[in-house]
Amino acid sequence: MRIIIDQADQPFIQSLFGEKVESIETESPQAKQLHQALQVARQQVNTEAELDWKRSALFLALFVFLYAGLGASLTLDLTANSSSHKSIAYALEAVPVLIAFSGFFLSLLFLFFTRSSARRVRNWERGILLLEKYTACNLSHQINMMGARTTHYSQPTITISLALFISVTWVVMYNFFTFTTSGVIGSVISLFISTMTYVILDLQLLKSGQQSEIDEPLIPADDEKEKD
Repeated sequence: MRIIIDQADQPFIQSLFGEKVESIETESPQAKQLHQALQVARQQVNTEAELDWKRSALFLALFVFLYAGLGASLTLDLTANSSSHKSIAYALEAVPVLIAFSGFFLSLLFLFFTRSSARRVRNWERGILLLEKYTACNLSHQINMMGARTTHYSQPTITISLALFISVTWVVMYNFFTFTTSGVIGSVISLFISTMTYVILDLQLLKSGQQSEIDEPLIPADDEKEKD
């Protein structure tokens, strides 16, 4: 039996095999390679899900620690040392601001991590659907379509929404504590710092991600070992 490759799927199949393929025989070596690629893609999705869960748990633990530290800093008595040691009093007033900025910075990293993870998961899932299309194993598509009209929520989007909510809460707290300690001018400066931090991190991380994809070796590890 011969399976005809759709025109829209030919770039993916051609990139996978390294040559232009218009049709595949069901018992050919190319069909076996598609089955192997499908197994690898399914394993990689599971690996991505496990790493995403561990990473999210680590960030949430850090946020709980920062929330506790912020709450403890707000209970400090600033009137005791206000007369004798003004420098200490000023430093204690700045503690909530520093903690809030640290939480904001970490929340941005969490947001970028979730966006990057969501992109990889979506790409792997699309690859699985395409591979199943030409391996007579349409299981993922059938499972995803079950109950799709009622509860077809995107789990990566939910995680991104959570990260975005945490980022917004931290930037609000950072600007609020800056306003209470430095007034309107300090609040404007903190808003500018928040914006520039987001832009700089976004550009730098995006640039690093694109550079890593360009520098990624195209030769498989087995082929490199054989050449060595």
